[in-house]
Amino acid sequence: MSAGKLWTTPTQVQGLRIRAVAAFGGIDISLGEGYEHRVTNKTPEFTSKFANGKIPALETSSGFKLFETTAIARYVAGLAKNSTLLGSSVEEQALIDQWVSFSDSEIFANARSVKLFFQNQIPYSKPIDNFYRDRVTNNLAIVESHLASRTFLVTERITLADISLASVLKSVFESLVDASQRAKLPNTVRFFNTVANHPSIKPVFGETAFIEKARQYTAPPKAKPAKEAAPEAPKAKPVKAAAKEAEDEEDEAVREEPKPKNPLDLLPKSTMPLDDWKRAYSNLDTRGAGGSLEWLYQHYDAEGYSLWKVVYKYNEELEVIFKSSNLIGGFFNRLEASRKYLFGSMGVFGTNNDSIIAGAFIARGKEYKPVFDVAPDWESYDFTPLDLSNDADKAYFEAALAWDLEIDGKKWADGKVFK
Repeated sequence: MSAGKLWTTPTQVQGLRIRAVAAFGGIDISLGEGYEHRVTNKTPEFTSKFANGKIPALETSSGFKLFETTAIARYVAGLAKNSTLLGSSVEEQALIDQWVSFSDSEIFANARSVKLFFQNQIPYSKPIDNFYRDRVTNNLAIVESHLASRTFLVTERITLADISLASVLKSVFESLVDASQRAKLPNTVRFFNTVANHPSIKPVFGETAFIEKARQYTAPPKAKPAKEAAPEAPKAKPVKAAAKEAEDEEDEAVREEPKPKNPLDLLPKSTMPLDDWKRAYSNLDTRGAGGSLEWLYQHYDAEGYSLWKVVYKYNEELEVIFKSSNLIGGFFNRLEASRKYLFGSMGVFGTNNDSIIAGAFIARGKEYKPVFDVAPDWESYDFTPLDLSNDADKAYFEAALAWDLEIDGKKWADGKVFK
């Protein structure tokens, strides 16, 4: 049986998963010929079939179309009628879905966030880098414990869950999880080798290039400024012509409307340039000796800045975590005009349908409104001043910046930094 045509690249992790599922289930699947990433998937022909232009994408001979990795992999697994891929009971099917989701959202998604730093797709931040690495480590520990008494995740045979997790492990073993970390994951490594070396899966996965040391962020080299040609000496102008030009320039200056100055620019010069703090936060661990918090307390200008606890007013309306995180991202985008006056760290706390949004900010000046009212939705948040001489306020502020804050028993689930 043929599953149809799969649009992917030879090394795409998600595509490898789908191809491995097809191979294990004895299902033929062809690859889109002549596919060139970021070219083919941007053509009208492709987007007319798959509106978001993403891969992997599947098209069957009957014209049935699917995008999103999980949906395609499950569809292909369902075509293998006599396989063990989808389990044999409702309970097994639910557990398979659970582990597929866990592999994608708790391991792969966090690992991909770290890789965005490698690729210089987002500004580097050491605390955020560490946060996502820790999440990968912690979630692999859950897998390690689960596999201590099991060969596979759900049943005694390979299922869609096992191939999904193995595809994710291949990716992290080749980039983030190095030899010293793998030594602490013997059950997980054993599981991976068992699945990846299955006779049907090995030709798809190929060899795994296990890394010895985890990749670290390397700042891109700064471009050398081009030497400017010496300006040509101006030619002398006739006296009358020069006088006329001066009059014209003067008239133009009179006619031009002066640009209104931001009142924050009129404040006395601070002893702590905010950009220096932002660099310290990005390049240093948050806590501990020599960390960014220590740097801040040594340089903080209490006359030039104020600290604020910021809490979303409508937390009861929040649903899934990623949507709440997107809400923070939208708020930050709308604060763009205040970037030179503001630094903040906001998080989503809790779980899906039971979460809150809160954080801490360093703002130029003594009032929050001049900094925040550039965002149309600023009134959707409550602002409370933080006093570093108050132990509770100081603990809240530090934990918000370190991304280990807990609020009413709700743990930090995701977050963003405005800098």
